[in-house]
Amino acid sequence: MRLLMVDDEFKYRCDFENYISNLMPTLDYPIDFYLAEGESEALILVQNFDFDSIILELELNNSDGDGISFLKKMKALNLPKKPYVIIVTFNSSHLSKEIARDNGADYFIWKMKKDFSPKLVIDHVLDYFQLKSKDMPNEAFPGEASLEQKILALINKNGFTDDMSGKQYVIDAIIIATQLNKPKLNLHNDIFPAIARKYNKSISSINRAIENAISKAWCITDEKIIAECYPLSVNGEKGVPTNKEFIFYYMRQFKEN
Repeated sequence: MRLLMVDDEFKYRCDFENYISNLMPTLDYPIDFYLAEGESEALILVQNFDFDSIILELELNNSDGDGISFLKKMKALNLPKKPYVIIVTFNSSHLSKEIARDNGADYFIWKMKKDFSPKLVIDHVLDYFQLKSKDMPNEAFPGEASLEQKILALINKNGFTDDMSGKQYVIDAIIIATQLNKPKLNLHNDIFPAIARKYNKSISSINRAIENAISKAWCITDEKIIAECYPLSVNGEKGVPTNKEFIFYYMRQFKEN
C-alpha cells in the first residue's frame, strides 16, 4: 500500500511516521509511506507515484498552498488511479467540507476529536481497503501485482540483491520514469530529486548508489542471464550500462507492455 500524508505541522508528520513504523511488523503487506509539507511537494509526488490513499490537511498555513487547492489541481491531472482521500483538519467549516468533497475528498476526521490519533486515521484507511477487497474480490489489494513488484522480479533476476543500497532507488527511478508523461526525461532533473526527498539523501548519493548496484549486479550474475535481462550493448570500457541506459531500458519495457 502506498500512502501519502500532506501536513505542514512537523509534529503530526512525525507522529504518523513513527506509528506506521511501529505498525509495519504486524501487517501482512508493506506500507510505503511518503510525507509532504505543502501543496507543491505533494503535487510532485502524486505525479510520480500511484497512491492508494492520501491523508490531507486543508490548512497548510506553514507551507505553500492549501488542501483544497491541492485537491483541485490533483483532480485536473486526471490520474489513472484516484486515491482514497481522508481530510484531517482543525477546519470545521461546512462550506470548506463541501468544496473539498466536490473536488475528491472521501472522508473527514476532525483533529479536535478527543480520540484523534494516528491509529484512528490509519485504522480507518486499513478498514476501508479491507472492505473494498471483500466487495471486489477480483480487485488486487493495494500494492498486489503492482508495477513495483514486476520491476522487483526483473531486477532480482538481473542480480540485484537486498544488501545493495541502490536497489530500491533503481525501482523507484523506473517507476517514476514509467509514470511521467514527458517526451525527454532527465535523471537529475525529473527523477532523482523525488527519490532524494523520499529518503532524505542527496541527488549525488542516489546516483552513486544506483551506479554501484548496477556494477555489482553485473559482476555477480552469469553472463547469459545478464544478456537475457539486458540485451543491449554496454560501454566497452566499463562493461556495464550507465544509470540512464539501465533505467530507461526498463522504462521502455514497461511502457510498451
